[in-house]
Amino acid sequence: MLSSLVKGVLLLPLLLLLPCAAQNDIETNVNTLRAHTLEPPFIDEGFQMRNYDFGGDAIVNTLSHIRLTPDMPSRVGWVWSTQPLPEEYWKVEFDFKISGKGGYLFGDGMGFFVTKERAVAGPVFGNRDYFTGLGVFFDTYPNGKHDFSLPFVMGMVGDGKTPYDGAHDGDANRLGMCEAYFRNLKETSRAIITYHKGHFVNVQLQLQPNDKWINCFTISNVTLPAGSYLGFTALTGDISDNHDLLAVRAETLRPEALKNYNGMPQFAIPAAARASGAYSFFGFVFKALLLSGVCGGLYFAYRKYSADSARRF
Repeated sequence: MLSSLVKGVLLLPLLLLLPCAAQNDIETNVNTLRAHTLEPPFIDEGFQMRNYDFGGDAIVNTLSHIRLTPDMPSRVGWVWSTQPLPEEYWKVEFDFKISGKGGYLFGDGMGFFVTKERAVAGPVFGNRDYFTGLGVFFDTYPNGKHDFSLPFVMGMVGDGKTPYDGAHDGDANRLGMCEAYFRNLKETSRAIITYHKGHFVNVQLQLQPNDKWINCFTISNVTLPAGSYLGFTALTGDISDNHDLLAVRAETLRPEALKNYNGMPQFAIPAAARASGAYSFFGFVFKALLLSGVCGGLYFAYRKYSADSARRF
């Protein structure tokens, strides 16, 4: 029995390497979309934002964030990519923070867009109405009565002809939603939005760095227009909030990996976690080798103990 136990312990390093190999496969099949990445200092030596435009009341803090709107009334701000996202598959991960002095009244919210049109300010969380493509809204102010709580996150696919139902917080347009209290939190929040042409749009949230990920919603059978741009927008009215964008990371799958993709949303390891080394291949290898050494010592101790016992009897 002891021998079987030792053999089982010796298999542990191999088991440790299985998730390691899977992670290496994920990293091998991913292409980072550098043209859609945003991180401090955001602007280059010529004080230009490479691959993005910003406008309205948006202000760039080169040390930490892009403030789409300050906590002041009647403000609108936006940041839009100058290059379209891939047509077949993309995943965008971004860090954001919505905060303000208002205790009971605050708003209006922030928008994530992947649309055919770009950089036109308007009433839909800072973007134009009658847009063509995807809108994901981080809504903090109730324009009507609902059977759910605010703040909440909702998704809409615009056809260029249908207006956003602003008077009812998008009731007529809503294809998916979840309640999520992302306002005035201590740390930044994070979202991952994944698109696979003809299959789905999936939205996941992590409200605080140590929180579990929330599978907010999935919209099935979605096909967005080719040549769609990535945008982040925000709007304030009579009431207000700070709407801050801290970082954007985007990636796509390599063509050979996309062929084998099963078309279902997955809780993939966030790009930021992979970049930070939290899921490092070499970290796993080191742990496996260390455990192998310990297990090997136990095994040889067991062999010596068995040999000594045989000589005594």
